[in-house]
Amino acid sequence: MKFSLTTAGHCSRAHARPLDTTALTPFDVFAGLAGGVGLFLLGMHMLTEGLKLAAGRALEGLLERGTATPLRGLGAGMTMTALVQSSTAVTVASIGFVNTGLLSLQNAMWVIFGSNVGTTLNAWLVAALGFSFRIDAFALPFVGIGAVLMLAGRTVRQRALGQALAGFGVLFLGIDVLKDTFSGFGATMNLQDHIAPGFTGWLVLVGIGTLLTVLMQASGAVVAIIITAAQGGLMSIEAACAMVIGTNIGTTSTAILSALGATSNARRLAATHVLFNLVTGAVAILLLPLLIGLLGMLREGFEQPATPAVMIAMFHTAFNLLGVLLMVPLARPLLRYLAAHFRSREDEIARPRHLDAPSLAVPDLALRALRLELGRTQSFAVTALTAATRVPPDEPWIERQASALDALAPAISDYVRKLSAMRLPPALVEALAHSLRALQYQESAVIAVRQACALATTLGTPPGTELEPIAATFRQATGALAASADAARDDFSAAAVEVRLDEAELRYQAFKEALLLEGAHARVDIRVMQDWLRLASLERRAIEQVAKAARMLAVLDGDLTPQQAAAADEHADSNGTR
Repeated sequence: MKFSLTTAGHCSRAHARPLDTTALTPFDVFAGLAGGVGLFLLGMHMLTEGLKLAAGRALEGLLERGTATPLRGLGAGMTMTALVQSSTAVTVASIGFVNTGLLSLQNAMWVIFGSNVGTTLNAWLVAALGFSFRIDAFALPFVGIGAVLMLAGRTVRQRALGQALAGFGVLFLGIDVLKDTFSGFGATMNLQDHIAPGFTGWLVLVGIGTLLTVLMQASGAVVAIIITAAQGGLMSIEAACAMVIGTNIGTTSTAILSALGATSNARRLAATHVLFNLVTGAVAILLLPLLIGLLGMLREGFEQPATPAVMIAMFHTAFNLLGVLLMVPLARPLLRYLAAHFRSREDEIARPRHLDAPSLAVPDLALRALRLELGRTQSFAVTALTAATRVPPDEPWIERQASALDALAPAISDYVRKLSAMRLPPALVEALAHSLRALQYQESAVIAVRQACALATTLGTPPGTELEPIAATFRQATGALAASADAARDDFSAAAVEVRLDEAELRYQAFKEALLLEGAHARVDIRVMQDWLRLASLERRAIEQVAKAARMLAVLDGDLTPQQAAAADEHADSNGTR
C-alpha cells in the first residue's frame, strides 16, 4: 500500500485554513518555520519542566520502586515519559541512577526501552489534536489558564502546573504556525522530487531526521515538524516515516553525552540505548513498505481517516513496539555482551590478577597467588589512607580505591573458601587464617577512611592557629605510616611499620591533648572539639588497621612469626588502640 502526495495534500487542506499560496515568499517560509519551531520548542520546554516540577519526586520514586521486573521497568519507562513528555529526562535520570548504583543495569535497560515507546505519545497528540480542531481556539485557553496559575499560584506545584498548561498551549500554537506554513509551501513544492527514490532516498531521510534531532535536542519537535510537513503535502508518508526513524536514532546523542565520565554500568546503559535505537531503526527501514501497508489495513479495520498524521503516529508507535519485541530474546545476550565490554580502568584494577583455577591444584602456589592479591588490596588501603591526609581529603580517589578493594574482597574470600575445602597441612591452614585476617583489617581500614573523609570534608581546617601545625604533623605521620605499610614496596618490612606506627601514635596523642586543652579554655566550641576528636580517632583506627594488615602480610612472607605479630597487637591494644 502506498499513499501518494496527492492524498496527503487533500487531507491536509481538508483541515487547514485557506491560505494564499501565491503570496508565500522565501522570507514568509523562513519566518513561519522559525516561529513555528520556536513556539513548539518553547512550549515543549515549559510543558516538560512544569510537569517535572509538579510531579516532585515521582520520577525518582517510580525509578526506585517500579523497576523490579522487566515488565514493570518497561511500564515505568512508558509512564514516566508520558508524564514528563521527555524521553531525554527519563534517559538521563536512568543513567544517573545507574551511575550511583541505585538502579541495576538490567532493570534500567527496560526503562530505556519503555521510554522509547512512551515518547510516541507526543506524535499521537500532534496527530489527534493538531489537525482536528481550530488550533488557536483550542490552545489559547490553555495559555491563558496556565499564565494565571503561573502568576497567581500559591504553591510551587500550582505554579508548575500553570507552566505545564501554558506550555501545552504554546506547543500547539507552534504546530498551527507550522501547519499553515507547510500547507502553503507544499502546494508549490514537492520535497520528494529532490530525494533519490527507493532505499537510498530513505537512508538520506533517516540521516536528515537524525541530524535535526541532534541539532535541536528535541525529537518531539522534529516529529511534529515531520507530521505537519507530511500533512501539508510536502512529502510522502514513506519519506516522513523514514525521517521519524532518524529522530529515534538522534535521541541517542543525549545518552552518549550523559555517560561521558560516568561509571561502566552507566556507559553500558547508554550503549543499550544506542544499540536498541540502531537495531530498531535498521529493522524499521528494511520493513518500511510492509509496515506501512499493514498499518494501512489496520487503519481501515478500525475505520480511521487516512490522514498522513495518523499513519505516521501509528508507524512511530509500531516500530518502537517492534523494537521492544526484538529485545525480549536479545536482552540477556546483550547484557552478557555489555558486561564484557565498556570496562573502565577501575573495573580492570578491581579484577583479580593472580587468583585462577589452575593454581588451586597446587596449594603452595595458590597461597603465593593469594599473597600477591592481598598485596594489591593492601595498596588500595594505604593509598586511600594517604588520600585522606590531604586537605581537603581527595574523596573521589578514596572512593575509587575503596571500591576496588570492595570488589576484590569477595573474590579473595571465595578463593580462600575453595582452597580451604582441600586437604591442607596445618601450616597452610594457619596461613589461610592469616590471609583472611589481613583482608579483614584492610576492609576495616577502608571503612574508617571513608568515615574520616566524610567528616573531614564537613569540618574543613582545624579551628585556631595553634592546632593547625599539630594537625599537620599528625597528617604527615599518618602518610609516612601508610607509605611504609605498602607491601608492594621493595623496602617493605614489619620493623619499619612499627617505627612509623609509634610515631603516628605520639602525634595522635599530641593532637588529642591540644584539642582537649583548647576546649577546656573555651577557645574551641565543645561540639567542634568533639567532632575533631572523633575525626582523629577515625584516622587513628585506619592507621592501626593498616598496620595490623601489614603485620599479617609480613607473617605470610616469613619476615614475622605469628607470635611476634600477636605480641605487637597486644602492645598496640595496651596503648589504647583497637
